[in-house]
Amino acid sequence: MCWLDRTAIKQIIKLRDEFNISTFIETGAFMGINAKFHSHNFKDVLSCDIKEEYLKIAMEKIKKLNNVFIEKKSSPKFLKDFIKNYKKTGRKDTVFMYLDAHFYDPLLPKEDKWVVQGELKSLEGFENCVVCIHDFDNGLGHCNYDGEPLGMNVVGGLLKKVNPNFNFYTNELATCDIIEERDVKSIKGLSSDTETLDNIMYAHSTPRLTYRGILYCTPKPLDLNKYDLKKWN
Repeated sequence: MCWLDRTAIKQIIKLRDEFNISTFIETGAFMGINAKFHSHNFKDVLSCDIKEEYLKIAMEKIKKLNNVFIEKKSSPKFLKDFIKNYKKTGRKDTVFMYLDAHFYDPLLPKEDKWVVQGELKSLEGFENCVVCIHDFDNGLGHCNYDGEPLGMNVVGGLLKKVNPNFNFYTNELATCDIIEERDVKSIKGLSSDTETLDNIMYAHSTPRLTYRGILYCTPKPLDLNKYDLKKWN
């Protein structure tokens, strides 16, 4: 949930402007907070989820927004369908891909543990994108399934199949700027509703949840004098 970190928001907006991006794709709509927030930052926001309880809340949040679209669909299928339509309409613009549909099911076989792997397989060869992976292991809070952290060990090879020329960057603890409950009313796109405030409270319950790692993958190198990011090899 990048909306929790002011610095992450700034990086995404800078990437939007540098790559002239109008479409924000999110996997894992959850309760629609992130999609609603970025409706103010992008021309179009597309998201998906498979859980009815989340979708019901998310749809209520975006019902008055005409530039946000959320589908009940698995994220790999959602991305595959988006790319098919993108190519069909002859688009050439760069798209922002925010991958955050992480969930853990102990009953799943090892090859299906990581949803993000299925997502990246759907994106294979789609070079017209900036990819952002939330909960990445860069020393900050991250996903860890059965002792395996979400790092390049999980996504590195697949990212190279998306774009062999990707450049990799991550955030740092020193520049994280996590919002507090008192900040909500001053941030455009956020509301003081139960779900938003509960997420803020949960995020601040422990440092592991407060400061989350983020991996940014860009089709060309960035001038790091303009960003609060570090190179990741």
